[in-house]
Amino acid sequence: MQHNNPLSDVRMCFFSPLKNNLLENYIKYAIINKEKKLTRKVIYFYKKALFLRIRDLGRYNQKTVVAYMNLAEAYLEDGQIEKSLKLYEQTLKITKSITDKDSLYLASIYNALGNLHFLKENFKETHSFYSKALNIREEQLGEMHTLTAKSNYELGYFYAFSQEYSLALPFFEKALKCRVELYRLSHPETANSYNSLAMCQYHLFQYEEAYKNLQEAIKIQKIILPKNDIGLLSSKKNLKEIKKEVLKKKKETLLKSFILWMKSFVHTSQSS
Repeated sequence: MQHNNPLSDVRMCFFSPLKNNLLENYIKYAIINKEKKLTRKVIYFYKKALFLRIRDLGRYNQKTVVAYMNLAEAYLEDGQIEKSLKLYEQTLKITKSITDKDSLYLASIYNALGNLHFLKENFKETHSFYSKALNIREEQLGEMHTLTAKSNYELGYFYAFSQEYSLALPFFEKALKCRVELYRLSHPETANSYNSLAMCQYHLFQYEEAYKNLQEAIKIQKIILPKNDIGLLSSKKNLKEIKKEVLKKKKETLLKSFILWMKSFVHTSQSS
């Protein structure tokens, strides 16, 4: 008959909390250094945390996936794009094997991969990953959710960057509608949505709509930004340019109306 070793039981009780505390401390130190923007230290502690997760839970575990994502994000913040990309690709492979195809974790990874491929100017991959993230978030969270708005905005930004403004427009409109409803009006992302939609409308020659939306963006920027902020100053400069186009368009419309009236007047006179 096999007897349990009492000393072994004591050791298990003693060392198990220490193991958990060590992991928690690594994560805590990573977060503290992240707030201080000490990215190399963040990477160091997240690498330690990932090692413990893999050792204790294996690679194919949701908590390990989170540890992979934390480290991948830290590499990205440090400008190490290739290392970040490699980790996210590993994370994608693992997540596909342990979750459903419409998992929100999967959507987050798709979104991150879209951002990385955008930085690397791999635009075909960017579009594919952004679209996959948006499809999952719309299905799981609905249209009126902050993450869905984020995906709409990013896909809109991708199209605008590609100068496909007519394709960008509906995504910017959806993102703005959601953010206006869900965020307070002074939220930075609401300002970004107003601003991006305005610039998109500007390139589509929808000057009056662009002028109104950029005014809304500036109202928010004045609340949340200092007076000399580059973004605010840029918005004010753009507003002046759009105003010129609005006035120019009004003059052209008045001129066309006047010409049509003159033609009609001459035709009526000749008929008389």
